[in-house]
Amino acid sequence: MKSRWILVSLLLLFLLTAYAADFEITIDGLKDAYYNTLTGPDDGWVWIPSEAFNDNGPMPDDDIDLSANFWSAWDETYLYVYEEVCDDIVNQNSATWYQNDCIDAKMDPDIFVDNTSSVFTFTMTCMDSFDVDQSLWAGIRNLAEGWTTTERPTPDDYYRDFTDEGYVLEFRLKWEWISTADKGPIDPMVGDVYGFAIMNHDNDDITRDGSIEWAANMTDAVWNNCNNHGYIELLEDHKIKYVPENMRDGSIYNENPEMYIPPGNAVSQKPAVVKDFALLQNYPNPFNPSTTISYTLQKSSAVKISVYDLLGHEVAVLVNDKKPAGTHTVQFDGTNLSSGIYFYKLQSEGKVISRKMTLIQ
Repeated sequence: MKSRWILVSLLLLFLLTAYAADFEITIDGLKDAYYNTLTGPDDGWVWIPSEAFNDNGPMPDDDIDLSANFWSAWDETYLYVYEEVCDDIVNQNSATWYQNDCIDAKMDPDIFVDNTSSVFTFTMTCMDSFDVDQSLWAGIRNLAEGWTTTERPTPDDYYRDFTDEGYVLEFRLKWEWISTADKGPIDPMVGDVYGFAIMNHDNDDITRDGSIEWAANMTDAVWNNCNNHGYIELLEDHKIKYVPENMRDGSIYNENPEMYIPPGNAVSQKPAVVKDFALLQNYPNPFNPSTTISYTLQKSSAVKISVYDLLGHEVAVLVNDKKPAGTHTVQFDGTNLSSGIYFYKLQSEGKVISRKMTLIQ
């Protein structure tokens, strides 16, 4: 009996060690495997579409003009962020950081301190000193902005890169950095709740044209008023829940929280839309073995619809032809594929949108 308990204890220890080893975030501008386990705002993945614009300007033309996928995680030392920004014109030509393409995030480190104007900021511009002329260096930010702590992030803590669709930002923040004159630093624990807001600013010419945002109140004034923030909750297994409601004032909440559900998430049936076409969620989803994919074209266009596995391998081409304006459907049969998550992608006139679907054999 004693030997059996020793064996069980060793097995549990092995499983816990193996699980802990699975959580590994490398700051290199590449999406870590852990982020692929996230499903939406309830565990750390927030989609910020063009329709989530605030009072800094008009709505972007479409999700190609400006949108973002924001993934996050945490451990006892760091808050981790990986963001893929879709931006058709990537610009950094201002000596004022928030007039450039950048992420601009705000935190309320202690919602129980009665000071709504005390806000912690972390921001990262799309370019660094080697990307722009020295006359524009004042407009560069590598996380720190008005911090009360003396320690500053190093290049080990952040990474940026350009992509075909825009740019990628990845970074980590020590919890001990997150403080204001009267709040923090943070000592994180499961169940902790903090005020939070995310903005991505857009510069398509010589100054900021507008911004998209995740928050309770869609306004630029998250920088100086915690009552406009949503909140995050630290969960087990390194996950973070995002709720666009204000914890200080329950009457302030985002009236359209579903717009932050990532395209392809089975919870949302809203079509993924760009200016000239829309891609709807497949039905049924999950499916076995076949499903129907619908899409809408505003005008006659050449269209390609392909299916990819999680490794990015193309497993099927469903449409590759010119189609007239209107709504169309196509069947996908996964009989010869393994169970799992797949992505279907619509390409037309240089624009791309995609959704996620689940095959259960």
